[in-house]
Amino acid sequence: MSALRKTGPLPGVRHDRPSTLSIGAVLKQLRREFPDVTVSKLRFWESEGLVSPARTEKGYRRYSSADVQRLRYILTTQRDNYLPLKVIKQRLDAMDEGNVTPVTGLISAEQFKQENTRLTHSDVCAAAEIDDTFLTQLAKAGFVNADRSGLYCQDDVSIARTASQLVGFGLDERHLKTLRATAQRYAGVITQVSGPLGQAKSSDAKARSEETARELSALIVSLQAAFIKASLRGEFD
Repeated sequence: MSALRKTGPLPGVRHDRPSTLSIGAVLKQLRREFPDVTVSKLRFWESEGLVSPARTEKGYRRYSSADVQRLRYILTTQRDNYLPLKVIKQRLDAMDEGNVTPVTGLISAEQFKQENTRLTHSDVCAAAEIDDTFLTQLAKAGFVNADRSGLYCQDDVSIARTASQLVGFGLDERHLKTLRATAQRYAGVITQVSGPLGQAKSSDAKARSEETARELSALIVSLQAAFIKASLRGEFD
């Protein structure tokens, strides 16, 4: 699929003066659809071999339209289908050679992206379809946590909604605490791996750390789901 070639014009098409974009111009384009993309992330992907922009004599990056299409593919794949960067690179390389393989969606790494939304107590109740008393109980148990302004985030909505559904199946606070403790242990493992990456002096250190944390989160959740499925195998035969 030549539209995603790493660099250079499409085969068989003449380009006398191919237009290119600076990294700033590329960011401006991409942020219309992907507001969280950063310079450090683009540099990180370049260092990983996912995209190869041209360089001027002074070393400035210049992105072709094919490079931008390639970046859009990476961002869309991360948002809509969880795939580690190594696998994304393999698929891009296959597309460069004219081969196309289907994308298998698992847990999306983008689901673990930090959200900046701030919601009131009433907002959370409405979004999670729960009553005021239940949210108060969740807050008292420490399952959701308002900030100093008394506002919640989108993650609290997800927690509240899912907790309500689990309670509907007969689970109680004790079960929820067990699930939270397990999640906290996973978070500790993820931090041990991704945290040191953010301490490096390279310009893409923060992006590398955040990307690793999201990918590890998605992988761990996918593995845990597989373990649960395997554990239940044969129980209902």
